[in-house]
Amino acid sequence: MFCFRMLLTLLPPVNLTLREIGLIHSILAWEAPSNLKDFTNYSIKFESSFKYDGADWEQKKRNPYLNRKDEVFLKRGITFRVKALMMTESCVCQESNWTELNIPPAEGDAGTAVRNFECIHYNFEYINCTWDKGSEIPSDTVYKFSYWQGEIEFIQNCTSYISKDDRLDAGCRLQHDQFDNETDLNICVSGISALAKIKPFFYKLETASFVKLSPPWGINISKTGNVLRINCEFPAHWNKQCITYELRRRSSTSSNWLKYECQDPIWKILDADLNVKNIIQVRANYKLCGENPIWSEWSEEVYFGKDIGRRWNWKITLLIVVPILVAAAAITLLTYLKQLQILILPPIPDPGKLFKGMFGDSNGDYLVWNKQPKGSLIYKAEEEITCKVTTVEKLKCPSQEEEKLGENERSEEKDTLIEVVDEKIPAEADNLHYDLVMS
Repeated sequence: MFCFRMLLTLLPPVNLTLREIGLIHSILAWEAPSNLKDFTNYSIKFESSFKYDGADWEQKKRNPYLNRKDEVFLKRGITFRVKALMMTESCVCQESNWTELNIPPAEGDAGTAVRNFECIHYNFEYINCTWDKGSEIPSDTVYKFSYWQGEIEFIQNCTSYISKDDRLDAGCRLQHDQFDNETDLNICVSGISALAKIKPFFYKLETASFVKLSPPWGINISKTGNVLRINCEFPAHWNKQCITYELRRRSSTSSNWLKYECQDPIWKILDADLNVKNIIQVRANYKLCGENPIWSEWSEEVYFGKDIGRRWNWKITLLIVVPILVAAAAITLLTYLKQLQILILPPIPDPGKLFKGMFGDSNGDYLVWNKQPKGSLIYKAEEEITCKVTTVEKLKCPSQEEEKLGENERSEEKDTLIEVVDEKIPAEADNLHYDLVMS
């Protein structure tokens, strides 16, 4: 059947209503256009979609039913819309206008909701969800973490909160027996305060898209000819088809890593230099659908090749040492430049300086220039040298006859005092004056 020019206009659906089931499940229902009976020769379908505040339209559906069931966070603020389509087997002949239904967000200031919310599924064993407190929350605010999965309407509360920065409600840890790995996790972080109404935060977590695996272990290296074969082990519960591995390698003489990515934990390296020590590390990434930016930590380092130590790089050494030597030589040269100039080019004495006083201040008078009295030609020593002269006489021993004769003479001259007075040399005679005569 082909589309023909229609004189009638297809009207939009009417009486759009929403019935809420639980916290996220809802049924959107509507009624067919009032003039639908005028289009009995065509197939009528309804196209519907919804969007959250500030987001794009999503979850578009097209079917002949007058309702649709969704899992949505109504308290985030959401808008539903639906329109009627007149169709043939190959095309849309006519479509009506949209009928919309707006659900306002839950009460509460946007500044009170949690920020930087993040969940990581660690090695399929437990989930850590963390967040930062709202920018405008009162000091008495306490956050509450709730979650549920699938069709289960029973809401569970966190039993193991994570502490951070003196806060006891900075996150929640869920153990593997508290959730299903194959089902999306619906999360709500609400708050309680006596001073303000806290805005709730909703999040839908695809548990398989935020997995952080543990580092691979048991890295084995074997050599066949010049080819290195490297493999590693992984847990049995890992789905091998959903895991991507990355190996990085570098030599001990380089800081640059070479990376190899593959789906199997087996690598063949053909260009490895076995004459130096090589370092190898491996990590893993779980990819079920789309991209998962979360990689495991790198494994422990494994080595192969000869450990010859780090080779000395003479180019780098020269680039460092030569500028230092040049700078030191320049500083030394500047410090001793004056002394070096005197040694190489000694100054020529100026004879005029020697006689400047004579021909300048003394007007050519030698005596004045030499600072001597003009009428004196003799200079006396400042210190007089005095010598003392002593007379020494030699005594002669008398004979017996002379002694007798002497006794007689002494008897005759008794009572006669003979006074012998040595002639003294005047004190002035004891001093010798040495005069210097200028010639």
